[in-house]
Amino acid sequence: MELRQLRYFVAVADELHFRRAAARLHISQPPLSQQIARLEEELGCRLLARTRRRVELTPAGEAFLRDARAMLGELDVAVATARRIATGQAGVLRINFVGSALLSIVPGAVQRFRRARPSVEIELRERSTVEQLRALGSAVIDVGLVRPPIQADDQLRTEVVMRERTIAAIPAGHPLARMRRIPLRRLAAEPLVLFPREQAPGFHDLLTGRLAATGTSPQVVQYAPEMLTIIGLVATGIGVSPVPASVAHLALDGVTYRPLSGAPDTELLAVTRAGDESPLVRAFIADAREHRSGV
Repeated sequence: MELRQLRYFVAVADELHFRRAAARLHISQPPLSQQIARLEEELGCRLLARTRRRVELTPAGEAFLRDARAMLGELDVAVATARRIATGQAGVLRINFVGSALLSIVPGAVQRFRRARPSVEIELRERSTVEQLRALGSAVIDVGLVRPPIQADDQLRTEVVMRERTIAAIPAGHPLARMRRIPLRRLAAEPLVLFPREQAPGFHDLLTGRLAATGTSPQVVQYAPEMLTIIGLVATGIGVSPVPASVAHLALDGVTYRPLSGAPDTELLAVTRAGDESPLVRAFIADAREHRSGV
């Protein structure tokens, strides 16, 4: 049985007239009659009672018409769904991000994406850089937002979606708070609060290496896995921390933010699986790129 036979039968059943049905289908009448005859032969029953004056549905034809309409309707839905997914208008997009990205790029990118594609389901989760790379490798997620550098991997594709300054988070009553701009060597001489190296080894080594290059031996007094925790610890006066500029959106009492001279800029990478040309993935990265300037 062919789909066109179902469509031909429904057209004849609607019109109850072969010539009008043929005109509606943009075919001639003989091929239409042949296809209906073949359909009836395959089913082993008459669907249409035909005389010279009229065409009527048999009881079997009436029952088959209901099911044929339902099947064609489901097919139309399946076709529409496939087309929407192919054009990035439907489906599921799984996004992971480092905590600081939630203070910068994630809200705006997700809002833009949702406005343009309201039928797409988005799954969001905060994870460390290491965990995101592992999840990408096992196809658990579609997009990761991480801080570079990361280890080169032919199975992954990386794109810079944001670049921002690194600033200093310091206790409000700290002597450095009186400075308009803090040299990196001054910050390196203070007790530091940082994220654990195992969360993002590349970015951790870049940061501590630049601090050590000032001629001091950085002293980390506390590690914290989340940016909010780091800023909370700074507020207690336990130490200072170099952070992405967007973290200044965390306006906690007891914390002051100052520009930091000599510190490396902070990038945010969108990481995907190499060869993944999903329209959902490409659309989200395009939306993320709209937020390129730092705070």
